[in-house]
Amino acid sequence: MGAGPLALAEPAATALGTKDVRRIALTEPRTTEVAACFDLNRRLAAEVAAARADGVLPVVLTGNCHSQHAVVAGLGTDDVGLVWLDCHGDFNTPETTESGYFDGYALAMVVGDCWRTLCATVPGCAALPEDRVILAGVRDVEAGERERLDRSAIDRIAAQDIGRLPERLDRLQATRVSLHIDLDVLDPAHGRANAFARPTGISPAELIDAARAVARNHELAALTLSAYDPSCDVDGRVRDVAVAVLSAIAATR
Repeated sequence: MGAGPLALAEPAATALGTKDVRRIALTEPRTTEVAACFDLNRRLAAEVAAARADGVLPVVLTGNCHSQHAVVAGLGTDDVGLVWLDCHGDFNTPETTESGYFDGYALAMVVGDCWRTLCATVPGCAALPEDRVILAGVRDVEAGERERLDRSAIDRIAAQDIGRLPERLDRLQATRVSLHIDLDVLDPAHGRANAFARPTGISPAELIDAARAVARNHELAALTLSAYDPSCDVDGRVRDVAVAVLSAIAATR
């Protein structure tokens, strides 16, 4: 999935009509995955904040979902809501995870439930209230993660109910929205975004409609496309959907 941003960068820039493409890399070699992730997130938060200051929409292409913590930090949490489309809940903590997969903490990091000391090193870090999060398309969660989601104030929409997103957006208490799309929210029958994609997800048309709904209902503060593995997308269908989403967003601006 680390190859995804480079694979999408050129067609994404074309779809958005921009030449301002910035590659974020480690400031120095890191010996652990966690240290490397937070190094990148600190840089990403600064880039998002700079884009916001310039009045530019930050579009983030990333191989992982925990980058959303940096996006929200760069935006600032005042009046910000989060719409998160994903096959997975990403709501584990180190105490609930069965796999130890670091990216499985991504949404939990955004709401301030884990990795607090390192999260605090990201400029602008502040926990986003759970009741300002809409989580849609999820169908693969671990047992402890499901219990955490059930106890949370996060508004969840099943994949088969994705058409209800506009009415949920009407109730979202936020002025600005960060839209996070893990491309494995797509049903694998329409293209495999990565090795972790599972049925039964949403269709390309539903994903594009969801992105349009967010952009029309609220001020779009940031857009993130994550977890694309080009080696799994042998026929390029997921890449084409990603570009179509970006084109749809560009058309609303």
